[in-house]
Amino acid sequence: MNGYWFVGLSGSGKSFASKYLLKKIKGSISVDGDVVRKFISYDLGYTIIDRKEQIRRVLGISNFLISNGYFPIISTVYMNSVTLNLAKKSKIKIIRIVRNFNQIQNKKIYSKKVANVVGRDIKMPILKTKEIYNSGCKKFQKILKSLII
Repeated sequence: MNGYWFVGLSGSGKSFASKYLLKKIKGSISVDGDVVRKFISYDLGYTIIDRKEQIRRVLGISNFLISNGYFPIISTVYMNSVTLNLAKKSKIKIIRIVRNFNQIQNKKIYSKKVANVVGRDIKMPILKTKEIYNSGCKKFQKILKSLII
């Protein structure tokens, strides 16, 4: 395996999972979709077309890092079957983090009148990925601990 890619709604625990594993896996490096958007994909919006391009770029960055000996820990809100299959070919394990929507619905992104929000306006395609449930800090940490290689 060459990396982990966490995908899930805003507030599901992707950043927590990434930070936790970054401390535990030697040679790991973060590829956060929000950071990539800020410094590389600033030309993109949040439409479905832009989101597909964003994850394509994230995969390209991740493959570059893998080719240089790093273990990327990636996090994005959106994933589609095309990028999922390409990531699998690169031996990146895609993991969907699921959290009870009642626990995250109060996040600003879900209450604002903004268009193109994954989980509200944009539906996540049904993908064959491993799913882990974030039901609380201690239980979630135990699940994450099992991912340490």
